[in-house]
Amino acid sequence: MKRIYFVRHGITGGNEINAYQKLDTPLSEKGRSQANFLAERFSKITFDVLISSTMERTQETARIIAQKTGHDVMSEALFHEILRPSIVRGKVHTEPEVIEAMKIAKSYWREEGKRHSDEENFYDLKGRAIKALDYLISRDEEMMVVVTHGTILKMMVAVMMRGKDLQPDFWDEIDEFFFPENTGITWVEYDNKYHPKRWQLITWNDHAHLG
Repeated sequence: MKRIYFVRHGITGGNEINAYQKLDTPLSEKGRSQANFLAERFSKITFDVLISSTMERTQETARIIAQKTGHDVMSEALFHEILRPSIVRGKVHTEPEVIEAMKIAKSYWREEGKRHSDEENFYDLKGRAIKALDYLISRDEEMMVVVTHGTILKMMVAVMMRGKDLQPDFWDEIDEFFFPENTGITWVEYDNKYHPKRWQLITWNDHAHLG
């Protein structure tokens, strides 16, 4: 049996102004404060390995946890956030060129192999989520903390529920219904012996450490 604590990174300046994030967007001062509260929480939780997405906002969150718990940070690109078109990164959602680019990207979201430019569509994100979960299953550790991002986290949960049969309509329901707060903790367990679907969601978006 494996216990995995998924964590969304602390808030960033991009989150605060409703902008699409860059790969190297750091935490804001508020985000660092959130990460410190989170680190204090994890100092009281036993776990074997600390894994982070390769993006700066997760790396910074993980480093703050590691400073408190003494773990090394392992980087894994499978847990990075959904890739949006390069043209929109770092720009607020309301800019005209952003609206136009995202309109085109959304029109291709459900079409396998089609994209506006260099973004990920539904099938890309689903495929990466499957690989990410397989990666965790393959690891020897039983207790893991994974610092990741909101959209890929929701896609991993959707894959836990529907597996390779996951379709865009069900994903849309998950995407609209679930929201992870910055530094929210989502606890899942994987048991291939006693649970018929193997995955169970124990806790979604626990952010009690923020008060």
